[in-house]
Amino acid sequence: MQAAGSATMSLDQVAYQAKRGELFNVTVNVDPQQEALDTVRAVVTFNPTLISVQSVNLIGSFGRSAPGNYYDNTTGKVSWGVFTLEEPVTAISPVISITFLALQEGNGTIELSSDSKAIADGEEKINLSGLKNATIGVSASEQSDAQSMLIVVSSFSHPNEQDWYTENTVEFSWIPLEGTSQISAYYYSFDQNPKGDPTIYLVGSKTETSVEANADGIYYFHLKGIQKDGKETPVVHREVHIDTTAPNAIELTAQDTKILEGESVWLTFATTDETSGVLQYQIAMNDSTFQLQQSPLEITDLSAGTYFFRVAALDRAGNETYGATSVRVYPEGTDLERPAGYEESSEVQAILNPVTDTISDVSKSPIMLITLVLGVAVLFGIIYATRKQKK
Repeated sequence: MQAAGSATMSLDQVAYQAKRGELFNVTVNVDPQQEALDTVRAVVTFNPTLISVQSVNLIGSFGRSAPGNYYDNTTGKVSWGVFTLEEPVTAISPVISITFLALQEGNGTIELSSDSKAIADGEEKINLSGLKNATIGVSASEQSDAQSMLIVVSSFSHPNEQDWYTENTVEFSWIPLEGTSQISAYYYSFDQNPKGDPTIYLVGSKTETSVEANADGIYYFHLKGIQKDGKETPVVHREVHIDTTAPNAIELTAQDTKILEGESVWLTFATTDETSGVLQYQIAMNDSTFQLQQSPLEITDLSAGTYFFRVAALDRAGNETYGATSVRVYPEGTDLERPAGYEESSEVQAILNPVTDTISDVSKSPIMLITLVLGVAVLFGIIYATRKQKK
């Protein structure tokens, strides 16, 4: 028997409006209501003759998608689970964002099913009476007259226009929405011009194709249809982001590679990525898993022994580059023959104090901020090299 809880689930709007052929987003939110949630499954139902799902995206605090997620445009259902391995979620958070396509004019509902779940440590905590639904109204399109077809383009391989992908082969498919005249031929092109003219011929029965990007960057797929009555459909332009290249080489630098028990390890790391940009850094120690971190990083309370540190820099497409270093921790009282006047972390603090004051002034300029971070990394490297020569 499942225990009842107080957590509620809702949609971000109570009423959605879209025009035929338009895409619109629906966000599912969860409110723990003083529960500590680690797992949520949102089950959403809809009228598949009115709207259809194009993609589902994980968003919010949970961070990981559960197995068994799917959407079905035949029955009109989305079942999407998420969970977290970090601290339980105790504040209102979005769970997923569903992108729908408006297929035809009419009215319907988008509903949260009673099969939805909100779980805390294996125990059901959802209040099913608190599920909140929404209405959807689809009106006529303004893009074409009543006699023109509308074409809606999607990509299974690259579903979201603003995301970056490592795969340079892109698969497109499209749906011709009903008009008074059928499509006899299509024309398409794939280039880096946002408003390019489609010129490559496809037969009218074709509803999919694949293209290839010959370099990293932002591309556009252009498609139009020629109707049997001679009219052209509006040209559809769909954006694609490609980044197949890992971030530039990264160096993981330790302020000291030999320290005493009770002292801190200070690590610095930085790099750049010319296409999609560096999204995050992760650090692992010995056999531990990688964890999100920021530079400079202080690690404390290490017992005597040798520690191997690895850093991973990930760009927005998921490409990775790695760096590594090791640090030896000696028992307290060991003579490490340090320079006269040495004080643990003195150089680190000398750099960090002015940097802390400066970051707030340059945070609005990404280029200045990157330059500052790289400059700090270089300074730490100089300190390290100078010490090594003295030892």
